[in-house]
Amino acid sequence: MYATTRGDRADALSRAGLRPLTLDVTQGPALVGALPAVDTVVFAVGRARRSGSTMFDIHIAGLHAVLDALPASTGRVIYVSSTGVYAQDAGEWVDEESECEPMREGGKACLSGERLLFAHARGRDGLVLRLAGLYGAERVPRSDDVTAGRPIAGSPDAYLNLIHVDDAARAVVAAAASQPLISRTYVVSDGNPTTRGEYVGLLATRLGVAAPSFEGGTGVGKRVRNARAVHELGLRLKYLSYREGLNAGAADRPPGRAQW
Repeated sequence: MYATTRGDRADALSRAGLRPLTLDVTQGPALVGALPAVDTVVFAVGRARRSGSTMFDIHIAGLHAVLDALPASTGRVIYVSSTGVYAQDAGEWVDEESECEPMREGGKACLSGERLLFAHARGRDGLVLRLAGLYGAERVPRSDDVTAGRPIAGSPDAYLNLIHVDDAARAVVAAAASQPLISRTYVVSDGNPTTRGEYVGLLATRLGVAAPSFEGGTGVGKRVRNARAVHELGLRLKYLSYREGLNAGAADRPPGRAQW
């Protein structure tokens, strides 16, 4: 199994039993001949700090370069998108059939990437996974702010849609093994939206600090359904909500540490 890196994680990937490929998707011409033939390609590329690349550089130009450079025998392409493609902000429930009119750069870039995949010849067996907010033992959103007692931007009544990193990985594996309809999109979340206030309150309790205040924010966001991923991909979640997920992180935390 191969894994790409810009170079800083090659040793760590090797120790994990993966075969690292050092490349940058924004360097389009350099990808030609650099990608091996594989059964499944997962495009899940984040924007590196200090890289100077925009989300559009990665999710449009970068994705296009990868699709063009893939060997002819390549199998399925899975594009990891985001629930940021939705702009609903009044607490609506949304799913794969809901209107997408993203307001932020990241959501706009991801929606453009989805459309690019399905319009490309490589999208004939393509899948899109719209991931909710990721969290896990080494990735706990707002933990630094809560520990420092800094005010949290936004309304405490706004909804958060989350997915544990382990369950996100399960979704990718399920998508790779499935035989869904062509050009299919799946929302990947735990299906149990919470509010920002509830999440931050539990996080503060787990960290043993006072809950911070909130400031600003008028909308309450959206709530995303995961029914299609559960029923069509057979996704079986280990963490049905952030409560179980954060509890697992706390259990794995070394004694005496104040954070996950």
